[in-house]
Amino acid sequence: MKKKILILNGQYLPGYKGGGPIQSCVNMVENLYEFYELYIVCSDRDFKSDKPYKNVNIGEWNQVGHASVLYISPDMETLVGFYKILNGINFDYLYLNGFFSPKYTILPLVLRRLGLLKNCTRKNTILTPRGDFTGGCENKKVKKYTYIIFAKIIGLYSNLIWHATSDIEANDIKKKFAKAIIFTIPNFSVKFVCKKSGITKKPGELRLVFISRIFPKKNIKFAIEVLKHVNDGHVVFDIYGPMEDKAYWNECLELIKTVPRNVDIKYCGEVEHSDIPLVFEQYHAFFFPTLGENYGHVIVEAMTNNCICLLSKNTTPWDDYEKYIKGSVCSLSSTTEFLNIINLLIRMDEDDYKMLQSINSRYISSKLANNDYISSYCQLFS
Repeated sequence: MKKKILILNGQYLPGYKGGGPIQSCVNMVENLYEFYELYIVCSDRDFKSDKPYKNVNIGEWNQVGHASVLYISPDMETLVGFYKILNGINFDYLYLNGFFSPKYTILPLVLRRLGLLKNCTRKNTILTPRGDFTGGCENKKVKKYTYIIFAKIIGLYSNLIWHATSDIEANDIKKKFAKAIIFTIPNFSVKFVCKKSGITKKPGELRLVFISRIFPKKNIKFAIEVLKHVNDGHVVFDIYGPMEDKAYWNECLELIKTVPRNVDIKYCGEVEHSDIPLVFEQYHAFFFPTLGENYGHVIVEAMTNNCICLLSKNTTPWDDYEKYIKGSVCSLSSTTEFLNIINLLIRMDEDDYKMLQSINSRYISSKLANNDYISSYCQLFS
């Protein structure tokens, strides 16, 4: 008989605004369903949406792919609601996504701390921060660090297992919870299919794209600061993603006014996950100077769609990309390194760019070919 894993995450399919954690859960299901029964409890609506999903049965179990999914309405996202839901399911493991998730992590942990969850033990409660520590908790810094201190005082995160998806995340956990028991296992990735890019590359032209939440941690302002110094060629920088922080975006808009005329920057709205490959196919490079990613599913999606990645150094698990494509992983300490690779790409012709794509394809193919972590996950859930 298969053991049952109950996964709690704020959003799941058909949602997409919640970013990487949704894809992480999808990939877990697709890789582990042969070994475990997988149940997911999530919101009945996408991130920051005021309307529930269409074509799902709210408050009932839905079969979504290889998982049973319970979509719950806001009135059930309470201490009493989670008490009823979690005690109404006979699970072997409880898997929580996101350290700071107020409803889908903190409320269940409060119930657990009070001894009100009959199935929860120190060995079967697993928490993955999903990048909440990576990047230094800079957004709402005072509030977050105050919460961490309070949580440690009351032992809210004591006696559980931590799942880090990279060494970066494991180190971040240890800095805040020195006695944490940590399993470091990378995320499952999408199945790799080598794609041919339809975009051409002319010297003097460069199309850059950003796809992620409009949020300080993703560091769009830094990207714009870099582009302020591009004086040659014609550069397009299109930005896609949920508008999560409008005040931050207003700061970006002011900065955009200062870029030279040969650089066109515009916000193109949100993009559903199923359409992301179609977007990447239209651009030469993915410009993503993030402050921190525990994994970065969008980075993998860029690479698998043969869009060259320009990444920040020591903030993601993809620093070795630099060994394949020189200058592609740059320090955030100055804009110069990013500017150098962007100017190189601007000057590049079709043949040189196709060579770069070939190198990119070999890199991500080799990385995903070694993406068999099933035995490690089975050890986590044992």
